[in-house]
This record gives sequence, C-alpha cells and structure tokens, in this order.
Amino acid sequence: MEVTLEQVERLREKADVSYAKAKEALLYSGGNLLDALIYLEERGDIPRPEGAYYSTRGQTPPMPEEPEEPQPEPSEGKEKKTGRGSLLQRLRYILLDNELEIWRKDRPITALPVLILILLLIVAYYIVIPLLILSLFFGFRYRFSGPDLEREEINNVMGSVADTAADLGRQVMEELRRQSRAGRPEAERAAQEAQAQAEEAERQAEEVKRQAEELDRRIADELLGGARKKDDRD
Repeated sequence: MEVTLEQVERLREKADVSYAKAKEALLYSGGNLLDALIYLEERGDIPRPEGAYYSTRGQTPPMPEEPEEPQPEPSEGKEKKTGRGSLLQRLRYILLDNELEIWRKDRPITALPVLILILLLIVAYYIVIPLLILSLFFGFRYRFSGPDLEREEINNVMGSVADTAADLGRQVMEELRRQSRAGRPEAERAAQEAQAQAEEAERQAEEVKRQAEELDRRIADELLGGARKKDDRD
C-alpha cells in the first residue's frame, strides 16, 4: 500500500516523530491514523496519555485501577519509635562511613573508622591520646573523610595544629644536633685528658713498683751483709 505525503504530515501533527517513523507506522497500520498512533505508542516513540485507551482492533480495554485506600495515620508511639530508629541509623552511618585518615609526608598510612577510634579512646585513652600528640612532632597528620565529618574547617584546623607541632619538632631536633656538635670537641678534650691521667697514673705505678723492688733489694743486701759479718766474728 502506498502512503501519501498528506497522511504522513497528518500523523506528524498528532505525534512528534520523524518522517521515516511516521511512514513506517502508516505502512504497518495500513494507512489508518489511529492504528499508527497506537503502533508508535507501543514502540515507545510517543508517550501514551494517562488513562487513555483506544484501538480499532476490537481489543478489550484494560481494567481501571482501583483507587488506593488511605493509609492510617501513625500513632504517637510509632512516630517516636521511627524517630529513634532514624537516629540510631544516622549514628551508625556516622560511625562507620566516616574515617580518620593518618598521613605522613603527603602519603596515606591508614584510615580508622570513627567507631574504631572511639573504642580505642575508651579502652586505652591514656595511651592513644599521647601517641596521637607525639606523632604530630614526627610529621604525621590527621584528617577526617566521609559524608558527615569531611569538613574543610575541621581539616584545616587539624592541619594547622600538625604544621605547628612538626615545626616545633624540627626546632627541637635541630637544637639537639647543634648541642651535640658543640659538645663533641669538649667530649674529645675530656677523653684526651682522661687518657693522659691514666697514662700518668700508670707511670706512677711503675715508679712505685720500681722503688719497691729497689727497697726489697736493699733490705735483702743488708740482711745478707749482716749475716756474713756474724759469721766472720764467729
């Protein structure tokens, strides 16, 4: 069957489709404008009007949808229960979906969920807090991440504290190195003096030993000389 340009234009006035789709629908429907519209609706080329149904093929129209029954209003106790449930769910999301990230030298080391951090603080507060503070002096940094706690103002404050602690740690280490370098000549001089004193003490000990041996020799000579004189008199 041939489809005229007039039929295509009439269909395009009813449905916002291209010339090719309008011609295809008319060829499929045998030139029937209504069937062509239904064909386009079934293919999803045009939206179906809400509550509208039409056909020229003797099909049974669908049953109308039953109106929805109004839902009973929740009681006050149920509202309170729902509110508590929402609060607990919100708290669970905050504890599990947010993390404390630990960085060092612009590299992530690890990330602890907020729940784990709170448990550590409860179990070992006097260990965790000093450890967190002490690590700041060695270049560690902390920041929160997650949908609830990732705030620029919070992370900026934590970054400023970490920078201050890191600068203080560097100053302390530089001062210790300076004192170590300054004290090294004094230590060497003290070691040399101690070595000289030890050598002097060793020399004096040798002298005392020599004098003791000389004294023993003299005593032995005197005893031997006295014995000879006694023998001569006898």
